[in-house]
Amino acid sequence: MEAVAREAGVSKVTVYGHFVTKEALFGSVIRRETATIRRGLDNLPDTHEAVRQSLIEVGLSLVRFLLEPHVLAVERVMNTQGEQYPELLQAFFEAGPWATKQWLQEKLEGLAQTGHLTLGATTLAANQLCSMWQGMLVTEVRMGVRHPPSVEELHHQISSAVDVFLAAYGKPNQGSVLR
Repeated sequence: MEAVAREAGVSKVTVYGHFVTKEALFGSVIRRETATIRRGLDNLPDTHEAVRQSLIEVGLSLVRFLLEPHVLAVERVMNTQGEQYPELLQAFFEAGPWATKQWLQEKLEGLAQTGHLTLGATTLAANQLCSMWQGMLVTEVRMGVRHPPSVEELHHQISSAVDVFLAAYGKPNQGSVLR
């Protein structure tokens, strides 16, 4: 809390006036950051190509966010301090990864209801899409064994994942051209 107050140029009392606990502050930050990820599918598209482009945009937003230095730093803290502060780890998980996956699942369900996707288990489809978006690329950056990807590498990773996803879950008569 002291570091947050110092960075914001306010007193620690001011920070506690807005956020009673560290968990509340942390949850608020994570929710604000993940809101940018959610904007990509807010207006559901009405064509197959628009669905593809929307999924690419959401994937790019998500993976760019996950590769931000401050997000990587928070994850490192969570990995080292999570056992000591399980409530903080739970707040992080619920406000970030879980909420994002739930939101994506709801959007995929909406796309299925409007006939853009053919889904069996929506939870599985959302998990698969998130996993393909990230691939080994995010793990390698997190572990420090590679530098963040170029714009081209990231776009290739995300668009390839979306193409595979649409080949599996897209409307059967529309198909998807793998690039």
